[in-house]
Amino acid sequence: MNTATEFTAEWHLERSHPAQLLSYLDLAQPFVGQINRLIARFRDVHFLCEHGSKPASLLPLRNALAFNLVKMSRWWSFDFCPRSILEMQAPRFLGYVKKHLEQSYDDEALYDVFTTQRYLHPGSPSDVLVIGRDPEPELFHVIYGVDGQRRFRVGSEASDGSSLWQNSAYSDFAGAWLAARAVKARESGDREAARDASLAQAEHEQTRLWHQRYFHACCERHVVTLYADAKNRLLLHKSAFGRMESETVVNSLAFRVARFAVHSGITVADLIRETAAPSSQHEDSLEIERRARTHVFTSVDETRQTVQLAVVDRLGSYRPRHCC
Repeated sequence: MNTATEFTAEWHLERSHPAQLLSYLDLAQPFVGQINRLIARFRDVHFLCEHGSKPASLLPLRNALAFNLVKMSRWWSFDFCPRSILEMQAPRFLGYVKKHLEQSYDDEALYDVFTTQRYLHPGSPSDVLVIGRDPEPELFHVIYGVDGQRRFRVGSEASDGSSLWQNSAYSDFAGAWLAARAVKARESGDREAARDASLAQAEHEQTRLWHQRYFHACCERHVVTLYADAKNRLLLHKSAFGRMESETVVNSLAFRVARFAVHSGITVADLIRETAAPSSQHEDSLEIERRARTHVFTSVDETRQTVQLAVVDRLGSYRPRHCC
C-alpha cells in the first residue's frame, strides 16, 4: 500500500474522480493503463478512509471508484474478484458499490442491465440501454448501448429522436467502438481505412483474451514465455489500434519479467536462459528493460511510478552468471 504523504485525502479529492482518470467512450487510453490507474486510486482512497481522520467527501469518492471497477470489468470484459484483486471480501466491496448507486440513477440503470435486469425484459436483445454517444465529431450520430443479453451494441439516432440499432453485438465496448469505425470507413469508400478497421477488429479479438486473463494467477516463472508469445503476436498485428493494444500488453509483461528477475536476484539474461530457449539473450534483455520502463511511464499510475521504476533500476545491480 502506498502511503506517501504527498498523496493525501485532499490530493485524491482533487485528482482521483473517475471522470478524470478514465476514458470510456474514447479508447485512445488503452486498457492496461486505465485499469492500473483505477485500482491504484481505489486502494489509496480506501486506505485513507480506513485510517486516521478523513473529509466526509472521501467516502463518496471511494464508493464511486468501487462502482467504476465493476463498470470497467464489464466494459473491457475481464474477470473481477474483489478478494483476489483488492484483498477484500465481496460483500464489503459491493456495499460500497450499492451506496454509490443510491446517488446515481444512470449508474444504477447500467448496473441493473448487467445484473438483475428489473427495468427491461430480461435477456431481450431488442431492449437496449443507451450508454453514450461517440465523441468523434464525424461519428457524433453514433450511439452505443447495452442490450438485455449484456452485450454492447452500435446504433444511430434517427431524425425523430428514436434509436436504430445494428444487429451485431459485442462482448466488450471496444468491439462496438471498432465496429462503428469500420462502418464509417466502408461508407466513405476509404479502402485503406476500411482495411485498417477490419484488421483492428480481428486483432482486438486476440488481445481481448489477454484483457480477460489480466488478473488471473499464473506462475511467474512462465512470464518469459508469455512475454515471448505476446511479442510474436505484436509482430503480426498491422492495424494502428491493434498495435497500440499489443504494445501495452507486451510492455506490461516486460515489467513482470523485470520484476521477477529482481525478486530472484538475477539478471534478465540469466532469467531468459533458465526459463526459455536461448536466443539473442543480450538483445532481449535490453529490450525487456526498455519496455519495462515504458510500461512504468505510460501504464502505471503516478502514485506508483517511483516504486515501480526503482524495480527496473535494480536490474543493473546484478552480474550475469558464468559457468566455470
